[in-house]
Amino acid sequence: MHQQTTSRVNKTTSNGAKQRGGYTLIEMLLYTALVGIISVVIIEVVMIISKTNAKITALTEASYNGSDIMERISYETRNSKYIYLPTSNFRNYNFNAAKGDQMSLATTQTVLAGENIGYVDFYIENNAVFFKKDGASPVALSSPDMIVESINFYYYKNSPGSKQRESVTVDILIKPKNSFISGSKIHLINTIALR
Repeated sequence: MHQQTTSRVNKTTSNGAKQRGGYTLIEMLLYTALVGIISVVIIEVVMIISKTNAKITALTEASYNGSDIMERISYETRNSKYIYLPTSNFRNYNFNAAKGDQMSLATTQTVLAGENIGYVDFYIENNAVFFKKDGASPVALSSPDMIVESINFYYYKNSPGSKQRESVTVDILIKPKNSFISGSKIHLINTIALR
């Protein structure tokens, strides 16, 4: 009978050195570096997505808050009797006013007892827009998470004999208070005619 013998064959390299199976140190370093680079890229992408999401959320809130402010001003202006000029600061009407930062309206909707006309005011103070009715404390219309950089009121008077009514243009610049989103602002402009 023929006896079969098995012998282990070792691989040899070109210089005659024996090579064993497994990873070399260089292969291990390359794999580690590759995993590290991929991890850093994934972390950066996740951080960019997170910052973008936070920015979009903050700007959406600023847009909603600015729209709410504009809607309240529009509602009160449309339903007022007239614009009360002595206490209003309009950017294009009071030539001595540095900015048009306050508007007063005469209304019959919010009247104190014994009065025929009531007054409501809109103004900016400490980067917030306030609404004040006669006999009531001011109410902040802007969110504490927002900074109202400016609000400007522009007054347009009807010309004699014209069927046009008085109107006001409101210009609001609002941004999130969060510091890492500070470069982003929402700019809203609306023109409202009195009824």
